[in-house]
Amino acid sequence: MGKIKNLLIEAMETPIMDACSECDGLGQVFYEVARPQGFGRDGGVIDGVLEDCSACGGVGEVVRLCACGEWVTSIRGC
Repeated sequence: MGKIKNLLIEAMETPIMDACSECDGLGQVFYEVARPQGFGRDGGVIDGVLEDCSACGGVGEVVRLCACGEWVTSIRGC
């Protein structure tokens, strides 16, 4: 009975994960930065930068939340 009980508890506590909507599940966000003209550069350019997504922390997945704000798990639904 202990093994089955542990499996049920684990299923109740493990949240369902969804792909992050900010980075589309990639874990990184691409954005543009304006680099102005300077001594080492004859003209300003727009540079592309990749950075870890702040919504998911670079993982690409976020926890599915119920309307009440609680995690949605496989046993305990919304």
